[in-house]
Amino acid sequence: MNSTNRIPIIDLLRGMSCLGVLLYHVRVDLWVGWWKIKHFPNEFSQSEKLLAWLSVPSPFLGYAILLFFLISGFCIHYPNTKGVSEPNWKAYFIRRFLRIYPTYFIALLLTSSISLLCHFLWDDKTWDIGRIFRVATLSQNYPPDEGQLLCNPSLWTIPLEIEFYILYPIVFLLFSRSLTWLLAILSIGISSGSVLLQSQGILWPAFTAAFLWPTWLLGAWIAELYRKEKLSNLKIYQLVIPSLIFLILAITSRIENWASWSQYTSWTGFYFFFFLFSLTYSKLIYSILGPNLFRALSWLGKISFSLYLIHFPLFRLFGYLHFEAIGEKPANFLVTILFLIPVIFLAWIFYNLIEKPVHKWSKKIANAR
Repeated sequence: MNSTNRIPIIDLLRGMSCLGVLLYHVRVDLWVGWWKIKHFPNEFSQSEKLLAWLSVPSPFLGYAILLFFLISGFCIHYPNTKGVSEPNWKAYFIRRFLRIYPTYFIALLLTSSISLLCHFLWDDKTWDIGRIFRVATLSQNYPPDEGQLLCNPSLWTIPLEIEFYILYPIVFLLFSRSLTWLLAILSIGISSGSVLLQSQGILWPAFTAAFLWPTWLLGAWIAELYRKEKLSNLKIYQLVIPSLIFLILAITSRIENWASWSQYTSWTGFYFFFFLFSLTYSKLIYSILGPNLFRALSWLGKISFSLYLIHFPLFRLFGYLHFEAIGEKPANFLVTILFLIPVIFLAWIFYNLIEKPVHKWSKKIANAR
């Protein structure tokens, strides 16, 4: 979505989603965790035990990545919903690749440097040159020997985004010919096939578009509805009630550890209706949050790609530094949350030095084509 089509609420939602992912991941290296607090209560102060309750939403926030996928589908398709001519696919693929891969590759170099440093200083076991090569070639999600670089497992979503981009011409063709129903059948059929494979112990399709394409397509479909101004007819209760129902289902599915596909389906339902609500009642959200919080989250949304790419290895590095200085992970969850500040600051630097110039360069190259 280019600057002329920019929708303010989208940046806000990106910021909220990215913040959710950060709160989900920060616990790995920068918090002792509920298990230790529960089983060794005498080792912790009353305030530490009370503040641990702040972490209660965190285990559910990893599914915020689904909101990213919805937003991605929306933003890729929205500029092409004007009813104009078919996109220049050559320029599209060049821009998409240059927009995402150079920044991703530099983030991988940073990740690898942090992993190597942690390996030498603290004997960290995540350093893996073979896995780094797989991540650099965007092949980490696929057999043989599929698996993530554990110093930065968040990078699994980038090959998935590339898959969505590759599939988009099919999406555009079927939408433009009013064959949305065929697209729905095709995507659900492929996704159901991947679920069947998962039930047989073949798990890698769960990290590909074979499983997650329907989520991305819902975002593209919302772009169609938004362009045609069909969302304005939706009443608030028509969005809030299903949002709450899906949220209850989603939380239950996580607590009860339902099958992976049912958890993802429930959370997709929640974020789908939440996305619709946000687009339809953006003024209400603005009035609830207030201008300052709205701007802060929107700013976070603008740097969210950089923040998403580099947050995990930074958390790991800060985790080792804190452990070396204090002798244990933070027990006070407020201290854990405070580690978001330096990570966000470093992501802002990465955004200005790397992502923003690359974005401008990719746009210039694509337009020249």
